[in-house]
Amino acid sequence: MSTNNKATVASRTLLFTKIIAAITQYITAAIVLGGKSLTPQALAAMFQSYLQAEQDLDAARLVVAAKQQARDAAYAPLVGTLPALEKYLAATYGEESTTFASFGLEATKTGTRSAESVAAAVAKGKATRAAHKAAKAAPVPVAAPVTKA
Repeated sequence: MSTNNKATVASRTLLFTKIIAAITQYITAAIVLGGKSLTPQALAAMFQSYLQAEQDLDAARLVVAAKQQARDAAYAPLVGTLPALEKYLAATYGEESTTFASFGLEATKTGTRSAESVAAAVAKGKATRAAHKAAKAAPVPVAAPVTKA
């Protein structure tokens, strides 16, 4: 018997079902496999337990997929509602209030600039204006006319 290392669940299920049917039909007495004596019923039960576990897993996957769809359907309206709720609470109670914080929302943080970053921005702005003024004052080169030979 050749086995495929990349057997699919469907092919494995089909194979094991055929093996169970063949065991029932052809094996009547206990046999020794791997040093262990197995009755036909015990051997068939091993394959049957796999098939049952696979069916249980498929059923569980269907349940999980249905629960994920229900969760996603419940979440979809919240995506649009949450920002509006946050704006309402901020307007009604203020972002710094304990009521706003009790909803688990954080106040909008305003950035503070250091004196060094302001000074650097001013220096950069002056340099940019000076460069633009110099570029404006520079003469524009005139291209030589093209002559046909």
